[in-house]
Amino acid sequence: MIKYQELRNQNYEYRAKRDSDFEFDIYDWKSNPYSCFKARVYIELSTLFAFFLQFTKLTANHISLFYCISGVIAGLFLSSNIDSLMITGLLIFFLKNSLDWTDGFIAKINNQRSALGHILDTWGSHIGEISLITSIGIYCYNLTNNNIYLIITILILFLKVIDFKIYSFHQLFYELINKENNIEIKNNIDENIKKKKDNLFVIFVKNFMDNRARSTDPVCLLIFIEIVYNLNYFSKIIFWLYFLKAFMLFFGIF
Repeated sequence: MIKYQELRNQNYEYRAKRDSDFEFDIYDWKSNPYSCFKARVYIELSTLFAFFLQFTKLTANHISLFYCISGVIAGLFLSSNIDSLMITGLLIFFLKNSLDWTDGFIAKINNQRSALGHILDTWGSHIGEISLITSIGIYCYNLTNNNIYLIITILILFLKVIDFKIYSFHQLFYELINKENNIEIKNNIDENIKKKKDNLFVIFVKNFMDNRARSTDPVCLLIFIEIVYNLNYFSKIIFWLYFLKAFMLFFGIF
């Protein structure tokens, strides 16, 4: 058994090294105050989870699956039209990434890192994004009883399903693993990717209303305020902004 304090120290050390290399410095409060705060929430929760999970047979990939499922549960709660469940759903959306940090930490200390674990993590993030947008659309419908929100929700999902970029990646990967890939086309794509540089507008659109905490947390907070104070306009603005981004990203690919 690893003592709680030892796990906590390892977790902070792991995140300090990882974030300074790839994301942000968790001790640089001046540059990233909210990111540093959220990192500590995730570290403390993931340490607590890891401490109790060491007494079970659950692996890092099991935690990754729970992370994926948590996004679905949060969306169902937010769609329920029951205040207590909706607030619970928002809380899950706010904290569910602590499970993502937990599986990464467990994979490190137990040497369980795998390609499957990485794919599950990114899939869980994708599920969470889709679940949040869908549940906000249903939430807006529950508020207004206006069918336009259900129609736009379906349209957003449809645009994501038929996204050309995702399909092209899927097709190229399928051809690659089946050794059917046209090398000339592959080399041409690789060269184009190297040359391509996003302009400021494209960068803004990609980062605007994304699935990172800096975007989803304010969304959850505004909807929480809306529920508590019986308001009905924050969520509608947020939903139309999600639709605008989905529309721009879909047609911007071409």
